[in-house]
Amino acid sequence: MRIFDKKMQGGFTLVEMMVSMGCGSLLLAVVVVAGVALQRSFAAVEGYSMTEGDQLRVLDYIAMDCRRATSGSVTGNVLSLTLPVYYNASSSNTPYAPTLTSGTLTYGSGTVTINYQQSGSNFTREVVITNSSGTVISDNTTAIAKNVTSFTVTPLDQGYTNGTVTCSIMFFPTFLRNAGLGSWRSGGSTPDNTVGADGDWYVIDTTAIDSTTVGNVYSRSGGTYSLLQNVKATQVYCNTFLRNANARQ
Repeated sequence: MRIFDKKMQGGFTLVEMMVSMGCGSLLLAVVVVAGVALQRSFAAVEGYSMTEGDQLRVLDYIAMDCRRATSGSVTGNVLSLTLPVYYNASSSNTPYAPTLTSGTLTYGSGTVTINYQQSGSNFTREVVITNSSGTVISDNTTAIAKNVTSFTVTPLDQGYTNGTVTCSIMFFPTFLRNAGLGSWRSGGSTPDNTVGADGDWYVIDTTAIDSTTVGNVYSRSGGTYSLLQNVKATQVYCNTFLRNANARQ
């Protein structure tokens, strides 16, 4: 018969078990809080990076098309630029050979019109290609930026010494929150509490009479919009010189 010595038997007492469970719960809570913080930080950095990419893309597109334009006009808040037909759309977009006539380079027949405008919360670039008889052969619209609250274009001055295009684009500060929480709204004055729902955000856009309030951000909670201190929507400016000689005549 085998006899067990009570002194050799091991195990945890109730106090030891409770202490170990408490320590384990504390460590688990720390891991969860750290994981949530990392996710929020990642969402904020990703949102900021995407918005910055949209801003750079808009500025690059407008600057590129202004440099190539032969004329430009502003109707409301729509910027329209007319470009030569650099590529043959019916021949795999092969480039036309330029022709120099009286000091001016000309390309294929027809025109290319590019329209920049805000469509809802998107910023779009529309490319309309017409042939020599004025028939539209292609009309494509692409959203090149999102989460846009306003787009403003100053009247275009095509004088020889001041052939410039000045634009102002405001972006919602989406990096403040995780995607999918509430809707972004905008207007020229303090938001009405009857508009929207809790969790929505509101930005005072460039239609505001008081220029010092432009870009102010409000958050709706408990049925009331509250101003978020030290938070402004991002406003980007583009001032591009029309470098094509025809555009400044």
